[in-house]
Amino acid sequence: MTKHPRAQPLPAGAVAASALPGTSAPDVPTPSASVTPSTSETPAQPAPEDSAATPGNAATAPVSSTTTVTAVRSGLAATTAESWTAQTAGPVRDVRGHDVALNECASVHDAATWQQQPYLSGAGNPAVLELYIFGTEAAADTAYEQVTSGMSSCQATSRALQSAKHVNTDAAAQQTATAPKAAAFERSWTGVEGLSAAGTQTNHLYLAAAGTSVLVLHFDELGGGSSAAPYDVHQDPNVLSLLTNLLAGPAGTH
Repeated sequence: MTKHPRAQPLPAGAVAASALPGTSAPDVPTPSASVTPSTSETPAQPAPEDSAATPGNAATAPVSSTTTVTAVRSGLAATTAESWTAQTAGPVRDVRGHDVALNECASVHDAATWQQQPYLSGAGNPAVLELYIFGTEAAADTAYEQVTSGMSSCQATSRALQSAKHVNTDAAAQQTATAPKAAAFERSWTGVEGLSAAGTQTNHLYLAAAGTSVLVLHFDELGGGSSAAPYDVHQDPNVLSLLTNLLAGPAGTH
């Protein structure tokens, strides 16, 4: 589980700590302490909701649209056997010059805009769909490869962090599915306080790229008495199909 502490990066599952069942979605902070600045120390400001997403007027895919939210919610229900409730979508954020941390292992570099759509399962588990728009297709491809690389070494990264924090080094991470310009990863571990909350958890991360867009979906299985059946990673190809279909549809950016 990734929590949402004050003045900390907003990573996978950040909705968990502040959007509990029956509550509204959290505010998504303007990237400042929440993002590691790469070229500027000035916090990025939100882009207008109806503005062009990137240089050259590449439009932002409306992840908060009813069609897209419904597709993700129903797709998650089909693959996880849980009901999911969409929370209020975050605003489109201008994040040029910033790196957005997904978790301890991977960050998204050089995006122009960023938007989050949180979900909450009936068992209280969080999910977040994130849309990143880039100025060029090459930049989107590079960011996709960087996230894939970071997640491919996530087991070693997570165990090193556990060791440094004197937590049992039990992290196990693997790639669970692949498709053209799409990949799925799973990490099971005792989380280290910081970007993640402490405690037993399994984190699932999916990403897909097309044109100038990268979609990232995270959902978490939390330790401590959840009544939901463990998620079967054999469903991960279906989740990747969901993301690639979203990018290929009318809401996608090409």
